[in-house]
Amino acid sequence: MPTTPLEIIRIGVGGMIFLRYTMATPYLFQFWGNTDWMPLDSAQSLINMPWSQSILFYFSEPWHWIAFHALFVFSIGAFTLGWRTSWFKWIVLIGHISYDHRNITLTYGVHGITANLLLVMCFAQVGRAMSLDRLRAVRAAKRANLEATLPPYVSAWTCACTRLIQIQMAALMFFSGIAKVRGDDWWNGDAVWHAMTTYEFYTPFAVDIAAHNYWLINVASYSTILMEIGYPFLVWQKRTRPYMLACAFFLHFMFFLVLQLWYFSIIMMLGHLSFLRPEWLARAGAAWKRKRGEMEMVYDGRCGFCVRSMAWFLAFDGLQQIKIRNFRTDPSPVVSDALVEKALYVVLPDGRALPGFEAYRYVVLRVPGMWWMVPFFYIPVLSRLLGHPIYNWIARNRAQLSGSSRADPTNVDTAARV
Repeated sequence: MPTTPLEIIRIGVGGMIFLRYTMATPYLFQFWGNTDWMPLDSAQSLINMPWSQSILFYFSEPWHWIAFHALFVFSIGAFTLGWRTSWFKWIVLIGHISYDHRNITLTYGVHGITANLLLVMCFAQVGRAMSLDRLRAVRAAKRANLEATLPPYVSAWTCACTRLIQIQMAALMFFSGIAKVRGDDWWNGDAVWHAMTTYEFYTPFAVDIAAHNYWLINVASYSTILMEIGYPFLVWQKRTRPYMLACAFFLHFMFFLVLQLWYFSIIMMLGHLSFLRPEWLARAGAAWKRKRGEMEMVYDGRCGFCVRSMAWFLAFDGLQQIKIRNFRTDPSPVVSDALVEKALYVVLPDGRALPGFEAYRYVVLRVPGMWWMVPFFYIPVLSRLLGHPIYNWIARNRAQLSGSSRADPTNVDTAARV
């Protein structure tokens, strides 16, 4: 199976862990040190289980915490971006468990769920797709031949690891529903109201709406029980899976919005993504391509810098939305050779041609793999003060940046060009 669903979970879980521990960095010694909130003796006495270990139990000097925390946060970033994932994912798992065991007063159920997701991904072949390592592999192939493509990464372990996460999510939902059935507040239909009005979860606008429409509280309480108990039985069926996933996402979105349990809600949503079928993602990608239309980038294949830049650009295009044309060997019927000599062009389905910076600006918003570049092209300060001048300077000096005139690897008739 393709590893795409697992890669989406990897990116999401890694991003949430990275956010949590970077936000906690100023409180490193206060939360996990030996002299503040949880002294070492107290932490070990609360756990009282030989297998519940933490690397932080063995730290004695401040630089120990600082060095480990820096390594841990760096490893989370590498895990999220997919750089050397096979190594860094183990550091992330061990570090996450170590922090949880060092101060168990800061942890609750979602941290155990996160650890279980990380454990499964440590045995899965994640980081081979939708990652920096995949990007580097595609770029290397594109530099040799811009027309080259790499087949989607598949793994025999994908099915087993995905199924483990699915079973975990089904069990969590089932036992959560069973536990609710035992409570009188849930039988009376008042449980959601009691949760909303507690000090930790109090949200004025939500409480005001619920107070004037109390029937919403009853519906929310009973439907939560029904959904959680029915989830592990109906989510496996082909016809009912989309509906159960929609209900699960709506439930946890409400936790996010009303109870402000943002970390718990997002981690649970990511776990539910294990039920996504790869063919669903493939159809979604095809629909996106049809909606956005084809884009053709016209470039100078004699410019080594241009070819290298195109290789990087195409490496981010996982959906293969961009077509390329070397005007030296295949002149464009829309853009003249004289114009392409000055700047790269993008030809749109309606016949329009956008030059230079505007071409990149159009493409990055429509190719999902390039969305991380959107701020550089759409924030006025960055785009007007930096984007346009930098691109114009590169266009004027591309011959010097290339080092020397380079033949396009897609053209075999290099001798004639020289």
